[in-house]
Amino acid sequence: MPRKENKSFYFQEIARAFFGLRGAPFVLSSTDMVTISSWEERGIPLRIVLEGMERAFENYRKRAARGRKMSSLSFCQAEILRAFAEFRDRGVGRAEKGESREDKRKRIKVEVERFLKLLPAEAGFLGEVYREALAVLSRKEVSEETLERLDARTEVLIAKQADAADRTEVERRVRADFPGRSAEELQGICLLELVKRWRKRYRIPYLSFYYY
Repeated sequence: MPRKENKSFYFQEIARAFFGLRGAPFVLSSTDMVTISSWEERGIPLRIVLEGMERAFENYRKRAARGRKMSSLSFCQAEILRAFAEFRDRGVGRAEKGESREDKRKRIKVEVERFLKLLPAEAGFLGEVYREALAVLSRKEVSEETLERLDARTEVLIAKQADAADRTEVERRVRADFPGRSAEELQGICLLELVKRWRKRYRIPYLSFYYY
């Protein structure tokens, strides 16, 4: 995939997550673009950025800081850098500049094989997507664009197939954590929380290289 398109995915996913967590219309400012570029240049995986953002918003909700909105991605900087430091500590022994593209391909392939081998009945509807991903990862030339498309398809399927009990619980929690938000805003936050819950519960691996 061309570097420009790959970079766009990183930026778009961060903006989408920030929109969902903040629960309000959001456009990346020039400062936010610079902030994201700095994370990318440091080699911070997308999943680590998202983890740090979630921590920052969780701390924000606990403080219940009235009148102070999370208006910029800079509010998440400290937690993202902390999450990255922890990630680096867990990866002691890896090359200083991070894993190579081939190392990442192998790691994702192992995760996909593990998921398919232990595929829980509740997540059986994802079998076809991950078998396709495994085929892509087994090729000599891996299409990152295809993997990103499959990752997006995974989230769409989770949103459609998640059981009513999960939806109800997520909606209850989101409404309690984000009072006064519009129905549209709550819907976006619920979708992010639902997908996150399913990925964690069933150990559904990410497919995009940017998460590793």
